[in-house]
Amino acid sequence: LLRLGRRLPELDTLLAYVEERIDDDGEVLSTASVKLSELRHAKKAGRRQVEVALQRMLETASVRKALQSQQIVWRGGRPALQVKPEMRRLVPGILHDRSQSGQTIFIEPQSVVEKVNRLAEVDGEIQAEITRILAELRQRLHQDAADLRRGFEGVAWVDFTLARGRLIEELGFSVPEMVAEGALVLREARHPLLLRGLFDGSQKPEEARAAVVPLDLRLGDPFTMLIITGPNTGGKTIALKTVGLLTILAQCGIPIPAARGSQLRLVDGIYADIGDEQAVEQSLSTFSSHLVRIARALDRATPRSLVLLDELGAGTDPEEGGALGYAILETLLARGVPTIVSTHLGRLKDFAYQHEGVENGSMAFDSDKLEPLYRLELGLPGESQALHVAGRLGMDPGIVERARSLLGQRDRSVEEMIDNIQKTRRAAERQRREAEDLQQTIEGSAAEVRELRAQLELREKTLREEAEHFVEEELRAARDLLAEPLKDFQNAPAPFGERARGMLSLIDGLLSRTTLGRRREKFLEGVKKGHMVYVPKFNRKCKVLKIDRKRRVLVVEVGAMRMDLPFDEISWLQPLDLG
Repeated sequence: LLRLGRRLPELDTLLAYVEERIDDDGEVLSTASVKLSELRHAKKAGRRQVEVALQRMLETASVRKALQSQQIVWRGGRPALQVKPEMRRLVPGILHDRSQSGQTIFIEPQSVVEKVNRLAEVDGEIQAEITRILAELRQRLHQDAADLRRGFEGVAWVDFTLARGRLIEELGFSVPEMVAEGALVLREARHPLLLRGLFDGSQKPEEARAAVVPLDLRLGDPFTMLIITGPNTGGKTIALKTVGLLTILAQCGIPIPAARGSQLRLVDGIYADIGDEQAVEQSLSTFSSHLVRIARALDRATPRSLVLLDELGAGTDPEEGGALGYAILETLLARGVPTIVSTHLGRLKDFAYQHEGVENGSMAFDSDKLEPLYRLELGLPGESQALHVAGRLGMDPGIVERARSLLGQRDRSVEEMIDNIQKTRRAAERQRREAEDLQQTIEGSAAEVRELRAQLELREKTLREEAEHFVEEELRAARDLLAEPLKDFQNAPAPFGERARGMLSLIDGLLSRTTLGRRREKFLEGVKKGHMVYVPKFNRKCKVLKIDRKRRVLVVEVGAMRMDLPFDEISWLQPLDLG
């Protein structure tokens, strides 16, 4: 946004030019020109003169007697008195209007006609001056048209970007991964229109999301076609609309109401036949209008498109509709077009079992509570549950039972088998989720243990290094403390001089053999001119000016001074702050 903001044109001068001439309501200011200011002042003064003249007339007894009301009214920019029709002769002038009841006529007195005519002339001059000012303004804006267009587009993009940010920050939307190839994956997706409580502020984000059953769907790798079946009012159509709408939003760069981990394909077109839209003006039936849209999809769709077909094969004889739908699916599958289909036709439910690259899915139905669960489950076709839905919606139980008895034994057995399989799958899914929750809990605990162990190891390392640093500092302090006295003893007769030299050698040996001493030697091997090294006795870092490895001396810069420091005076790290 900052980069975009820097590219926005500088329009302050133009803005000042406009603000000097136009007010917040879009009206031309009197200060826009000297002439306009004078004309408006003249109009105001002229109107005041007319009102004073009329007020004097109202004070005349004969005129006052002829009036229905003493209020002066203006009609079409001209003043009028409200006169009783039968007393019109007492107020000579121009008749402008008559009330609906006929009890009042509106007369402009003759005595002010000339003054009002002059006002009208001034009005005309004012409009001419305003037109001239606006023409100048238009010309000025035209000169900066390119900058204005660029500024408008830039501000629009900033507004669009901020709106997208609000969708993420305030409403919990996410940005899916967009891929040219690969699977379409939606995790916990919701149709935006079902979240209207988010947009009108009547619900908090978590409340709005909890009120809508999320959609988890996958298309691609290894199947490019998904056939969704299941109960009426079970959510099949909403599932198709959700996939289509979220694909469009994501391709426009707009965050979507779905969880992280969602992935959408870049498509060259979305071809949808959803809903019952009869084309009355084209004399097309429901079935015919479906075929027109499907034919367009077959003509234009490519492997980079997305086809969404709702209730394929419906609206005509089930046998013929099923056969036609079967042929349509074969064509789309052969072309490799990603397709999601919803249907109630048994022939199309079998399509997935007879072809590679096709998967069945069903909208879950709770057969115990006799209500849809609005959750998509992959792997099995679903039953339409028409009889259950009919009973739930208040159909006569006798009719429902009669319909059930008319179903063949095979149909009932298949329905019961699918229902039992779905119950088993749901139970297994519930156990799987519980196992995943337990595993996540265990993994979370293990992660906490690993983090605690890492913290303890870091703490141990820190303490060890601080202890080593302390030992070295104590040895260094001991050597500095004994250096002067022992120097006096080095030239003393044996055995005192020999013992003094031995003691200094012992301390130097201890310093060189400490862990930090060995690390210091390794560190000094890599030191070069210009490097910064830490000098404990100054408690500061110093810049290396020269290295004499034979003498084991560094020439360093300490403030404004140059000093020779033995290697032993250098430390490879600063003291650690343990807090």
